Amino acid sequence: MLDYRHFLADASGFRSDRDTIRLTVCALAFIIASEYEFRLRDQDQSISGNPDLFVLLEIATYGVVACWLFLRFRPTPRLTTAHWTTLAAYAYVAVLFLSTVYSPYFEMALVRSCQMAIILALTRTTARHSDRASMHFFAHAYSALITVSVIFGVLVPFPRRESQPDRFTWLHLHPVAAGQLLAIAVIVLASYVIGRRNTRTGPRWPLGIYLGMLTVCSGGLIATNTRSAALAAAVGSIVALWIRWRGTRRLEITAFLSVGVLTVVLAAAPAIAGFFTRGHSMSRLLTLNARTELWGYALEAFAQRPLYGHGLSATRGLFLDEMGLGGGHNAVINLLVNTGLLGLIVWSALVIGIFVNTTRAKRLRPEPRADRTLIISVTLGMLANSVFAEALGAPANASAVWLLVLAAWAGMLRAETEPADNGNPAATR
Repeated sequence: MLDYRHFLADASGFRSDRDTIRLTVCALAFIIASEYEFRLRDQDQSISGNPDLFVLLEIATYGVVACWLFLRFRPTPRLTTAHWTTLAAYAYVAVLFLSTVYSPYFEMALVRSCQMAIILALTRTTARHSDRASMHFFAHAYSALITVSVIFGVLVPFPRRESQPDRFTWLHLHPVAAGQLLAIAVIVLASYVIGRRNTRTGPRWPLGIYLGMLTVCSGGLIATNTRSAALAAAVGSIVALWIRWRGTRRLEITAFLSVGVLTVVLAAAPAIAGFFTRGHSMSRLLTLNARTELWGYALEAFAQRPLYGHGLSATRGLFLDEMGLGGGHNAVINLLVNTGLLGLIVWSALVIGIFVNTTRAKRLRPEPRADRTLIISVTLGMLANSVFAEALGAPANASAVWLLVLAAWAGMLRAETEPADNGNPAATR
């Protein structure tokens, strides 16, 4: 039986082990409420401004968490020194609120902006009142949630979408959304398997459990037939291997992977080709399933309002009207059209800050290599996925939760490398 109390430290001012569980539950509740589809809806219904029961439940979930954060941690108005990465996170949410004012879908944009503010409040609260063990606890809980979801999808299959009858998912999630969730879980579990000998805080499960969960999530990912998610999982896992090994071991790993990949490609070429083509014609593949056409139209829309964009959630309707596709299908494109260069700049600063803070943590002794591996591999994996999906550049989804969680996690590492203010490391986060 797992006892979570032993890995929760009081040195960082964390209030109780129950708060770790509650904060994790809140983050998972955001992901379930925003991503898990319990009914089928047409794409135009999401921008109609007429919320159904499940939309109201999603809003209520965020509202309950916001109230609990306020009552439990009692934020006080005081001026503190914040790192530029933290300021970038606040600036990103502020730009989302600004773009709400002129959004063509004001109600939906306002809801999404408020949700992002609550996600930021949750991650900032975690950074100030907890330690890195709580982040590992969240990563483990997330992986368990996705593993259970895959098993549920196998045991209780819901009716598939007519356009994707052969692609695995659970509930009524779009296979692309399921693939994105699974890619993150695969990277997290691979990082724990690869770095199982690294010293770290937080829960430590037997290797067999990690391998079993990794097998389930990998199988689910392949079954979704989501190419961008498969690319993300591959990039993140390779990065985890690269960080884990140093010196000549990196060369050995690179040579081994090269030979292994070549062998797999030669042995399973038809299956791999089928996975990536999905029966589409060459002309459709050359347009990346009409993405290049959509991106061309998106750049024309961006040129009309390059600085501030067309407003939050504008891509949901602009592309739906013109091409029958909702969203930018690329994080940068989504940001440029919705929030313009201003939004892209602050979002980029936040992403860069994650890498900068994590890289500086190499100076710590002992080096938190497990933390660094997971943060960098998940971030790079999500960036790889963002080339063909807009989730990382869109508000209130699993990628947005992970982006702000990783920013808070990297901030914890940075705070340990700098002199603490008044003896409290959390003050510099």
